[in-house]
Amino acid sequence: MTTAPPTRAGFTLIEALIALAIAGLAFAVLTQSFANTLTALRLMEIEADRQGDIRFVRSIAIQEPDLDEFERGDTIETLDRGRATWRGMAEPTAVPDLFRVRLTIELDNPEGGLPVEHEETFFLLRPTWSDPVDRSGLLSEMKDEVEFERGFLDWQ
Repeated sequence: MTTAPPTRAGFTLIEALIALAIAGLAFAVLTQSFANTLTALRLMEIEADRQGDIRFVRSIAIQEPDLDEFERGDTIETLDRGRATWRGMAEPTAVPDLFRVRLTIELDNPEGGLPVEHEETFFLLRPTWSDPVDRSGLLSEMKDEVEFERGFLDWQ
């Protein structure tokens, strides 16, 4: 009578080493992914703080009632990044009291690097910045144009 050879009930050393290498590789990839996620999250927090400070400085700057003071700028303490220096430039448009504004904000870098500079352009309705003579001239021109258009439309 012949007996069947005994079956092995375990892993060989090579199989165990291959499984250990695969597990180590998976652990390294997951660790790197986790580190990248933490770095991205920190960068997003820094950007959110920076955007909050930019909104804060913008709100202070556009509240300036005097055009010369607005264009001179100021330095203020921000909520998160320390000091911010802003300066503006305003150009009147063809619409009375409407200005095309370029605002430049320089934020201190809390990590000790170079300051972060932000520049934006927008339109701002600011009656206190208008020259009264220019304003009355623009209003007169607009009034004449509206009256002409009304007369032209009534004529048709």
